[in-house]
Amino acid sequence: DLSFVMPYRHLRDIMDMLEAMDKLVPGVNSRDTLLYGVEVKFYSARLELSSELETKIENLYAVGDGAGVTRGLVQASASGVIAARAAAEKMTD
Repeated sequence: DLSFVMPYRHLRDIMDMLEAMDKLVPGVNSRDTLLYGVEVKFYSARLELSSELETKIENLYAVGDGAGVTRGLVQASASGVIAARAAAEKMTD
């Protein structure tokens, strides 16, 4: 129950957003929609990476939110593309 960890005004805003989204994407605001609790991310640790996201350990790349190098799904997926291209290029050399 998110009401234990969030003020009502925030929950109301989320519920309003789901209702609005349901008009664009029917089914988003359904009984099957599950809202997870508050997420906290820390971005203090900075890895030393090349421009291709390779670590100091050769052929080890740090990508996505789990690596702490991105802050969202689009950036996370783009970082995977960058690293994959670099790895593929190394394989063809």
